[in-house]
Amino acid sequence: MTAARSGSGAAIADLLTAELAREIAESEVSVFAVTTPASVAAALAARAVALPELVIAGGFTALDAEPIPAVSLGEAGLFTHGLPVRDWPYDTFCLLARGRVGVATAPAQLDSTGATNLSGIGPLGRPKVALPGPQGLPDNNCSPSRVWYLYGVHSPRQLVERVDMVCGAPPPSGATRRLLTPAGCFELASPGWRALWLTPGGAELVAQAPGFGIRCSGDEPIRTEPDGRFLDAVRAADPDEVRTIEFAAADEAGRRWALAAERESHRDPVGR
Repeated sequence: MTAARSGSGAAIADLLTAELAREIAESEVSVFAVTTPASVAAALAARAVALPELVIAGGFTALDAEPIPAVSLGEAGLFTHGLPVRDWPYDTFCLLARGRVGVATAPAQLDSTGATNLSGIGPLGRPKVALPGPQGLPDNNCSPSRVWYLYGVHSPRQLVERVDMVCGAPPPSGATRRLLTPAGCFELASPGWRALWLTPGGAELVAQAPGFGIRCSGDEPIRTEPDGRFLDAVRAADPDEVRTIEFAAADEAGRRWALAAERESHRDPVGR
């Protein structure tokens, strides 16, 4: 176990991706916006098991109708005919504001109030690290839609007391915000975050990011394996295990990324 991980990367990838799929299915959202390979695999699995009409928004842009069962580094694998059904992000953001969309994302910083940051790390106006910018975070945070934060590590660098720059303000009262990390599953409460379940060793990981303010009662269930139905569906959707890139240590993640890129270079534009 490292300072931010508990268990092997592949096992954590399976657990968290399958658990995200289960939560998507139970939420019964109409549209799910994906931002990473693991979130794509989770959305495809949720649709296969329980939500056959679920629409997937790839990177907040196109909405798909019938994806082939594969996960890629990009979004080509979402579309069976090479063209999306819709090609403007306007639809997704309108539905987001109406509470009809689920979102999975991983901002550079998430804090104890639910605020998010993807603009820069360091003092305001003099950041040490410049990042892409707010992207969809302002819309995510102010919406009544469900938002999941999915992280491959449980780190005090990302889970902080206060974000260095506010891209997404703390969400409105009553909005559902969930966090999945190698430590477990957590829900934004008032105040701070509370643990819903932990992984083996999860309590120790929580203690290593004290500023984030997760409340643990000591009675949380320990989750070692995901629901088998959703795990099977995740593996069917992502047989190349692209999802594991997000949960692997740096060198291993680079190796897996290179393998995935090599496989995709030999496929046609729709990911076959």
